Amino acid sequence: MTRKEINEIKALYDTVQECGITKLAGCYVDGEKKKLKTFNDNFYNFPEEEMYKYLEIFRRTLSGTPGKNLVDMEFTDQGADALDHGKGLLNSLKKSELNDDAVLDLFYDKVIETYNYVGNFLILVIYQSYDVPGYTSDGLEMEDASEEIYRYILCSVCPMKLTKPGLGFDDELGGIHLLRRAFAVDLPDIGFLFPAFNDRSSDDGTVLFSSKKTDVLQDIFLEKLLGVSATLPAKQQKEGFTEFVSDVLGDEAELETVFAIQDNLRDSIQTKKLESEGEPVYFDKDSMRDVFERSGVSGEGLERFEKKFDEQFDIMRDDYVPGVKVEEKLFADNVAPTRSLEVRNQNMVLRVNSKHTDIIDTRIIDGRKCLVIEVTDDLTVNGIPVER
Repeated sequence: MTRKEINEIKALYDTVQECGITKLAGCYVDGEKKKLKTFNDNFYNFPEEEMYKYLEIFRRTLSGTPGKNLVDMEFTDQGADALDHGKGLLNSLKKSELNDDAVLDLFYDKVIETYNYVGNFLILVIYQSYDVPGYTSDGLEMEDASEEIYRYILCSVCPMKLTKPGLGFDDELGGIHLLRRAFAVDLPDIGFLFPAFNDRSSDDGTVLFSSKKTDVLQDIFLEKLLGVSATLPAKQQKEGFTEFVSDVLGDEAELETVFAIQDNLRDSIQTKKLESEGEPVYFDKDSMRDVFERSGVSGEGLERFEKKFDEQFDIMRDDYVPGVKVEEKLFADNVAPTRSLEVRNQNMVLRVNSKHTDIIDTRIIDGRKCLVIEVTDDLTVNGIPVER
């Protein structure tokens, strides 16, 4: 889903009057994985103050960066028709409009079984029908021209945090006393939207997964409950790409070559963002190879590229479909810093605006290879202006 499509659904939760949520169901789970309380009711039967609190949770579930916190994931063929997990279970939830308690209980059980968390947590699920408005050719919304009714479920899994001990005024006792501690609902840790809203239309082959953390994904939750093929977490993509470049370049890892790769990555990202109107940009094997070629990497280095890319980023998903290779697409912002480059050794850290890497040069001075940076009039040291 693009940022615009995510924001279109997210905007439904701005006000209680216009959110249009039909049902809200939930399950409170303790630290021993036991269900303490379940509930299921029409959303508008809840007190208005509570409805706004729930809307904030749903907005946060769809907050973040597409490609990092919010990732489109496709269902695998394995178990696609099963009713106890994956697309089959999610379809059952959606089609029942959360009115089938048996399906809800099965869903709660699968979340409890697969969600990796120590402590109490709350599972929330909503069902909504969204009358998707049409747009004119110049982007104006047509109020009476609906193109589709988008029916979906949104799930938010929220940790429950124990409030801090403290003193406060007790109305019943009429004085300052130690307040009773309670478990409070925290912001969502993970969640998902099914089906995805791709091209402003229902895409039941894809689920939008939401994760507060970008360095670790809930692998068991993704595999055993959602039944999707997962991408690498953002942190692993960044670390893996750093290792990959080092392995490909080998003895060719000259400063100029590394700078050229970074510059060409940045230029490719800017071009792709213009073509996609600023939406998330990904690199596959072919587009990444093109960057390395334009950066002057030798034929030998490009041969290493072919082998290393497959080893580093093509994932064998034996637990999904045995023997099927899934090519990894790298989210551009995970592998190429667009704002600055960092040059570092054990005694120095130098950050350079990625648009102006040409201010750094390498020269042999007194028999030693040195970084050379022009001293300009605006040079400061710890904020103190320095004379040229």
